Amino acid sequence: MTRRRGILLGVNLLLGVAFLAFILRRFGAGAIESLATGFSPAWLTVFFGLAATALGLLARRWQMLLEGIGEAPPIARLAALRAAGHGLGVLVPSARVGGDPLRVWLVLREGVSGRSALSSVAVDRILEMGAAAPFSIAFALVLIQHEVPDLRSALAVLLVVTGTFALAVFSTARRLAGGKGIVTSFARRSGLAGLPWLRERMGLIADAEASTGVLVRERARLEKCFALGVACNAVVLLEITALLHAFGLPSQPVAVVAALFAAATAQQLPVPAGVGLLEGAEIWIFQMLGHGAEVGLAVAFAMRLRDVVWALPGLAALGLRARAPDVPETDAV
Repeated sequence: MTRRRGILLGVNLLLGVAFLAFILRRFGAGAIESLATGFSPAWLTVFFGLAATALGLLARRWQMLLEGIGEAPPIARLAALRAAGHGLGVLVPSARVGGDPLRVWLVLREGVSGRSALSSVAVDRILEMGAAAPFSIAFALVLIQHEVPDLRSALAVLLVVTGTFALAVFSTARRLAGGKGIVTSFARRSGLAGLPWLRERMGLIADAEASTGVLVRERARLEKCFALGVACNAVVLLEITALLHAFGLPSQPVAVVAALFAAATAQQLPVPAGVGLLEGAEIWIFQMLGHGAEVGLAVAFAMRLRDVVWALPGLAALGLRARAPDVPETDAV
């Protein structure tokens, strides 16, 4: 299965590169001209500040979760690790979830226990998805109002998925708060706990579930963490607005929503880094809003720049930790 997936991703990457080459040949010069013509250093500086603020909010949420378990590295370190996870999540076609295992591994190297690393990253991801859901629905409604096609059915699916997700989180949280495991219980009932590779990790998984239960019972802490996620999403809207202003691109609320919506859609499909998909999605949606293909491609370039800016602190963290000793086998995930 892993080999087939690798072949699929490789083929998709080649197709994406070919499509990107076609787009660049047709619209690349016009897109670069658009970026250069409207460039504003002042707005770019504002963008950098807002990006740092958003990353800081995400790091603070993660730190608050770790504090609830009793193990919290400095916020600057967590911000760098969060950025590293973001960078890998952009490259791996997994709706940005692909960076979470890297976050677990990196925070383990900071001296955090395996149970705390697993539970904090898992809860952090659930909170992030929950905080983003209202914004995703609002984005779809805004684009529907501007007659972007095929979004009414997508909105219906989004509402069903959001409702199902909320129900699953609620039932799981109740079980964990009551001291009952999820993965461990399933593994034991299904007989999977007898497999050597899983049997060796059952203790770690049980500890992680216990830590998650501790967090679930701290309702006030989770509410504050959720509020941080909502605030972060609001800051991201301002961040994208500043980014589009920085290059003289359309920066009305609908343009900001369109840029984010297209980027999120491209990340869902199985193409590494969304090569070609991001550019095609931005061109398509901005053409639906009445702009030229060059404008859409210029927005895609700007969004690529944003991903690079977000990933840079993480790359720095990885470089600094490259020679650090590995975590002990007992804490490995």
